[in-house]
Amino acid sequence: MRTIAAVYSNFSRMLLEDRIYEDPTISYTDICAALHVAPSDFDEYLKKEMGMNGSEILQSFQKLLTLQAITHTREIFK
Repeated sequence: MRTIAAVYSNFSRMLLEDRIYEDPTISYTDICAALHVAPSDFDEYLKKEMGMNGSEILQSFQKLLTLQAITHTREIFK
C-alpha cells in the first residue's frame, strides 16, 4: 500500500516535471485516478500541506501557464 506522502510526491512530480497541467483535458479527478487515490482523501492531505485542494492547485498551475503565454505574446508585439 502506498502512503499518502508517496502519492503527494508523485503528484508533485506530475506537476513540476511532467507538466501535466499543460493538457487542458486533464482534470484533478483524472490525476487522482492515475495515482490510485480518492480525490476527497487526497484533498484532505493537500489542504493540510498546501492550504488548497487539488483542483485549486491544478487551476493555479494552469493560470500560471496562461499568464506566461500572455507575457510572451506581449513581448512579440513590442
